[in-house]
Amino acid sequence: MKKYVQNAIKALAVLWFVYMIIHIAFVGKFFLLNFPSSTPTFFFVIVPVILLVYFLVQKKKKVIFIGIMSISLIMGTTQFDINIATKSNNNINKDNYMPVKVFCWNTNLWDQLKDGNAFYDYLKNQKADVYLLQEYLHCVTDRNDKSQKPFKICNIIPGFPPNYLTIDETERIKKEFPGYFFSTDGQFVIISRYPIIRSHADYSEQYAVSDVDINGKTMRFFNVHMLLHIEPGNPFVPYFYNAISRRYKAREIGFKNLNEDIKKTNTDYFIEGDFNSSKSMGVMNGLLKDHIDAVKYSRDILPLTFEMDGLKLWRFDYALVPKNDNILISSYKCLPHKGLSDHNPLSINMYLKR
Repeated sequence: MKKYVQNAIKALAVLWFVYMIIHIAFVGKFFLLNFPSSTPTFFFVIVPVILLVYFLVQKKKKVIFIGIMSISLIMGTTQFDINIATKSNNNINKDNYMPVKVFCWNTNLWDQLKDGNAFYDYLKNQKADVYLLQEYLHCVTDRNDKSQKPFKICNIIPGFPPNYLTIDETERIKKEFPGYFFSTDGQFVIISRYPIIRSHADYSEQYAVSDVDINGKTMRFFNVHMLLHIEPGNPFVPYFYNAISRRYKAREIGFKNLNEDIKKTNTDYFIEGDFNSSKSMGVMNGLLKDHIDAVKYSRDILPLTFEMDGLKLWRFDYALVPKNDNILISSYKCLPHKGLSDHNPLSINMYLKR
């Protein structure tokens, strides 16, 4: 029995090593990898650490297994979403910069299935200058108003079911945010103290672009909600994998369009939203490399923003700014959602060069 367990652990070590090589080489490039790669990022460190310790404490040291687990651990650390180098901007010359507070949140079906008054009160209490909100919609249930027409969350790839309903909260938003400007673009909402010059959703339906006039200076806001990479369900039926493939293709278009729009932008800009992607899924690599990740201005060592079935194990929500001194982050806070969503909202205080 002992020999059987030892052989099983050795086989697991080899399989993990092979998987990590495949993951590093092909993650984000092959749709089936979207499923295992969405494992919470700390698992990529925990698994090789446990196996490495096991081989190190054996009386007969197996150098080859110690070696492959050491390499696996090195590869795993590149996937681990951890914030150990906190930054600060404590000496901002406020004569040259304007303060702007941005609040971003995947609202989880807006005010559906929750106390609508508590929802709006929570938003107003943030006292943000700019709100970037996602999921301005409801889902189809047996109790829906029959006058509401179902729609598909995405139309660029066929096969998505019509599981959502459009809503119109125009009058409520006007009432709750007097003096603010706002725009609704599909499932995206921007509410701003400053005039909104123009706003539109990308044809991928996975982000909106809004230009805002902040005291005479144009700033572009990218409000993002990429499709979830899977449809939760039975992994032993073909539909599960067809859905992964469908969503992979749609997400490819969304990320491609977003990156192209960012490259074409010649004003100051801010990217924030729910990317439905952890660091280990590969698709965030370019954006994180080319931008400053605002989480580095927080005290969150292990940044987590999304929970499922009560387990908060992932960071899917990001705030990014260009690598220049036109926008300086002064603080980043991941706020409690108070049961109003499955995502934690992000509150960012920043300074925009005049």
